Amino acid sequence: MTVRLFACRLRRRVSGWIPLRWEFRPECRVLGHLALVALAAGLVPQVASAQLPAVSGYYLHAAAASESSVLGPSGLLDVQRLRLMSRGSLGPVRLDAAWETTLTLRSDEVALGRGFEGAEPAAPWLNLQGSLMDRRRVGWFQGLDRFSASVDLGQRARITAGRQTVSWATTLYFTPADPFVPFDPADPFREYRAGVDALRAVVFTGPFSEVDVVVRPAPVPGGGESWTALVRRQQLLAGWEVSAWGGLLHDRAALAVASAGSLGEVGLRAEGSLRRTAEGMVIRAAFGVDRLMEVLERDLRVVAEIQRDEFGAAGPRELAEVALSQPASRGELSVLGRDAAILNVSWQIHPLISTSFLSLVSLGDGSALLSPGLTWSLADEVSLRLGGYAGLGPGARTEGPSPAFRSEHGATPLIGFVALSVFF
Repeated sequence: MTVRLFACRLRRRVSGWIPLRWEFRPECRVLGHLALVALAAGLVPQVASAQLPAVSGYYLHAAAASESSVLGPSGLLDVQRLRLMSRGSLGPVRLDAAWETTLTLRSDEVALGRGFEGAEPAAPWLNLQGSLMDRRRVGWFQGLDRFSASVDLGQRARITAGRQTVSWATTLYFTPADPFVPFDPADPFREYRAGVDALRAVVFTGPFSEVDVVVRPAPVPGGGESWTALVRRQQLLAGWEVSAWGGLLHDRAALAVASAGSLGEVGLRAEGSLRRTAEGMVIRAAFGVDRLMEVLERDLRVVAEIQRDEFGAAGPRELAEVALSQPASRGELSVLGRDAAILNVSWQIHPLISTSFLSLVSLGDGSALLSPGLTWSLADEVSLRLGGYAGLGPGARTEGPSPAFRSEHGATPLIGFVALSVFF
């Protein structure tokens, strides 16, 4: 076994054995050297104060069925996902690691997307993930989703290097001003946000106030690298959370502003960014409202959001082009359309049972993705979820070598699933 910093890949060599092979990528020197310094700071003066890391985990077992469509044949899908997480310390250095593996079994070449299949982090720089098996009916993916070291610089600052969670989102579903791996708004499994490979420094300037600096390299499709270097300031003003960030985002100038607060019992959230591209300036913005109320003595929550994203497609003819664009390949897009709206209503019909209904609408072509759901809490850390998806709107024409989509959501097949989640 050869051991080198910050990059690993599991490779199956002999049946029944899966040895670890740690590989080094030259561009990892900056984060690697920083980790060495952090580890040395903890190991040399304070070995005795090291704490044994605690291990926690998450297991998901989901089974889904899909009807046939232009996207693929009908079939069954079985997904099993295991996540192991650990946090520990070596003197002043805190270590955070999470390893996740996903095994996917399919009856045929059915592909559901969303949160049903394992996927690599968007634009990963550190080589910490890979495929153990990729066959017609079996897919097995693994990777370190968290792998970072952090050091507190006094009581008001912290520096972290490695794969970590970074979220600058203010709105809940559409997050165009969050430059770090947004969720798919219709993903049924949103427990964990994907990690990003970055060097991060946070200075705590007061209660609910901080300055956040993130430097992040990312590969460019076709070869090369792009760099992100952003500074964000967040502060509480008159009961409203206000933030702004600016700098370089994928080698281009960018800035954003966001705010969240409430008027009476209604929560308000808004965020927007201005991006420089080779074609000119691009505006991305979202606005949302949410409210929690009681219906029949049970909690009912309503969330509604609207988004304008000029990276998105203005019409159905541009959907394929946008799906292959650089913003999409970097994981920046929540949806493919330019104008979209979402409504999610959830109601606790019993202390152990809640129901939800999500509607994701493309305002450009009128199509919609509908997703009802029912969640039953079987125990404190165990839940069972039933759900489904259905697309409304014009489907796709199948003339020619590839389908021509007539709407963003109309070609989505009818999908049903059941999922068991266990935390330990």
